[in-house]
Amino acid sequence: MNIVHISGTLTKTPELKKIPSGERTTTVVNFVVASSRRFKKKDGTSDEETTFVNCEAWDSGAETIVKWFGAGDNIIIHGSLKNERWDDKDGNKRSREKVRVSNFEFPPRENQKKEEKPEVLKKPEDPKKEEKPEVKEKKELQHETVL
Repeated sequence: MNIVHISGTLTKTPELKKIPSGERTTTVVNFVVASSRRFKKKDGTSDEETTFVNCEAWDSGAETIVKWFGAGDNIIIHGSLKNERWDDKDGNKRSREKVRVSNFEFPPRENQKKEEKPEVLKKPEDPKKEEKPEVKEKKELQHETVL
């Protein structure tokens, strides 16, 4: 299976290109996603490694990405890995990998507070459960974990 999932940040604002294809026009957008991972080294210090991933989206997906995403925006990409091969101007064989986007998501905002989550995600309160908790002596409470 050739399946890729990447979460990261767009490095620059994507630009839509239109390609004539017979009687219809096809749209494509090429963009780069910077994806970072944090890890600990053997000596215990933290470090970060960033990978820059070339991506392409076609037709309505391309148009939606151009409409809603810009440089610095976070995006979650789902797609497949594609290998491009060509000869450069000096005749050297070149290649690179690219993710062909089949689906993408708007990730949750980092500054979104738990209280701001949509109502459907909140646990409904049971109006019948308004009983007061049992009061215990102070000595017992010191050894009890309350969740």
